[in-house]
Amino acid sequence: MEFLNKWLTEGNPNAYWISGFFFPQGFLTGVLQTHARQYKIAIDELSFAFKVLEAEEPSQIEEKPKDGVYIFGCFMDGARYNREQKCIDDQLPDELYDRMPMIHFTP
Repeated sequence: MEFLNKWLTEGNPNAYWISGFFFPQGFLTGVLQTHARQYKIAIDELSFAFKVLEAEEPSQIEEKPKDGVYIFGCFMDGARYNREQKCIDDQLPDELYDRMPMIHFTP
């Protein structure tokens, strides 16, 4: 509730907590729709590209991206994101879930 209340009272955040959405697909469709309207492109011509960022927390991001959104709150089950090699890797012993760094989704 805190995340949504802050969004409502202070405007769009620099990064969105994707795990907090009941229907994240609807949010991502809205991102595509906003981009399509801004650039006058048909929405069915758009898809997402993404980049895993080095930032781990939204507090490490100073401003919103020009296009797309930064998201956080994703986890990997049965694997992990290797931050040194910037790829998906085997999970570490005794760790069931690995928290992903922030991700930039760009239409």
